[in-house]
Amino acid sequence: MRALLRLLAFMRPYWWGTLVSIVLIFVLTTFRLGPAWFTKLIIDEAVPQRDVPLALWFIAGLLGIALLTNGLNALELYLEQWVGQRVIFDLRGTLYDHLQSQSMSFYDAHQTGQLMSRVTNDVNQVQFFLTQGLARLVNTFVTIGINVAIMAYLDPLLTAVAMLATPLVIYFQKRLARLMNLYRVMFQRQADMAVVIQENVAGIKLVKAFNREPYEAGRFDDVNWDIREKRMATTLSRSATDAGQEFVTYLSAIFIIGLGGWRVMEGAITIGSLAAFYSYVLAMWAPVRWLSFINSFAQQAMAAGERIFEILDTPLDVAEKPNAVALPRLQGRIELDHVSFAYGSNPPLLRDVSFVAEPGQTVALVGRSGSGKTTTVNLIPRFYDPDEGRIMVDGHDVRDVTLRSLRDQIALVIQETFLFGASVKDNIRYGRLDATDEAIVTAAKQAYAHEFITQLHDGYDSWTGEGGVLLSRGQRQRIALARAILKDPCILILDEATSDVDTETEVLIQRALEKIIQGRTTFVIAHRLSTIRHAGQILVLNHGRIVERGTHAELLAAGGHYRQLYDAQFAGQEVAQAQIDRLAAIAG
Repeated sequence: MRALLRLLAFMRPYWWGTLVSIVLIFVLTTFRLGPAWFTKLIIDEAVPQRDVPLALWFIAGLLGIALLTNGLNALELYLEQWVGQRVIFDLRGTLYDHLQSQSMSFYDAHQTGQLMSRVTNDVNQVQFFLTQGLARLVNTFVTIGINVAIMAYLDPLLTAVAMLATPLVIYFQKRLARLMNLYRVMFQRQADMAVVIQENVAGIKLVKAFNREPYEAGRFDDVNWDIREKRMATTLSRSATDAGQEFVTYLSAIFIIGLGGWRVMEGAITIGSLAAFYSYVLAMWAPVRWLSFINSFAQQAMAAGERIFEILDTPLDVAEKPNAVALPRLQGRIELDHVSFAYGSNPPLLRDVSFVAEPGQTVALVGRSGSGKTTTVNLIPRFYDPDEGRIMVDGHDVRDVTLRSLRDQIALVIQETFLFGASVKDNIRYGRLDATDEAIVTAAKQAYAHEFITQLHDGYDSWTGEGGVLLSRGQRQRIALARAILKDPCILILDEATSDVDTETEVLIQRALEKIIQGRTTFVIAHRLSTIRHAGQILVLNHGRIVERGTHAELLAAGGHYRQLYDAQFAGQEVAQAQIDRLAAIAG
């Protein structure tokens, strides 16, 4: 119930719409009493007197009530949907905004498919209750209350007999409350299905390469069948409840006909009153039969609400302080002061890391895989916060400044370049949404991407495909560089930006990098000699610690870890690099 109450709190901004809807439900319920009452009048007054004009007036009243009721009902349904859809819009937006605010640690711990299921499937389950179940719940209780009052006015004894079915109806509704755990499990399995689909689509090339289509189909079928079993279990329980409840209310109606007929013969009530009473009994039990569906919607909404609030209640581990200051245009001095960091409960990946990058300096981070290079640069834009130490930008602790003002001045180019399923132009503009077409073309030219872009079918309006799959790796990297150039950052982070490309592409990327790093503080992570040999400072990491620092020449002369890395990884690149330099000189 706590989850349900929290969901209902989202209706507070639209209280007036809810209030008007409830008033309309009262009015509609009152008007729906009219047909049975007019039927009573026709039977008890017009028919015995053979008064045709009076009967016609009563029939006209029936038609008028029908027209008015249908019109008000349409208005109430529209208002109900308007409020419900606004609430769902707010709920889904709040959930999405919270997901966007989470740090990378949150995404490290949660599967993409699970998160997608919370925003889509779980919110949809809440939507069914708020847009359909809630109004019907109010309508049920209003209808019962008003009908019972009229029934008691017509015949208290028959009313008492009719209400004898109430304890059994309550019993059947309580049985439905036991479905809560089944719904929880079912929604979890639906999220598992989303994970299977997401992983299969994302890794379809690997699936096909290893001929694992039958295996993946089996994974999907297992989850799909389990969802079916849970759904059938809930359906079976609901069907039994509905049948039992239907029988009880039908039995109540039979008793009313029998007892009511006897009371008519005794002269206690008129035939018209019995007909009206019977109509009111049916009108009372009709929405009660809907209680099983409403209860089911409520159970599903509560189970889904628990999963939604599980996300909303997850605290932000990278949170902006209330008094955070906005950074001015940065000079670009970066300092890591005794920084240590671990992913979750794992052993520390960075241990007491300290260094200073001066404005406009290029800093290269080298080391074996797992030494902490990428983790180090991920701390600068506050994708994570250090466990110990601090990170300073132009003398400001990054935890004291607004995230927007910090990240607006940082651009990132990584090895696995991600492009959105959009046009080339929109992907370049992503770093600065207000950029003109001329600025986009200028950035593309500086990234040596303009030539290949103009050769695409639709030029800058060409679709890149999901993740940029319609472009080569080198093309995607040059578009990423253009995106970074257009943003005009003070701090540039290049993580394996020239890996796995051919010689010609590397020449182009290298020339673009020479331009983009000018006047910017740049952090370079690479396994290519070309991207680190001219760095103003090289940091050598080993097991999360900086073990050496200096220039390329200084570190080679020292004969330490860097020399070992050079002999193992870079020495063989000298010939290839010399060729690249010659090609770059010719092209220049």
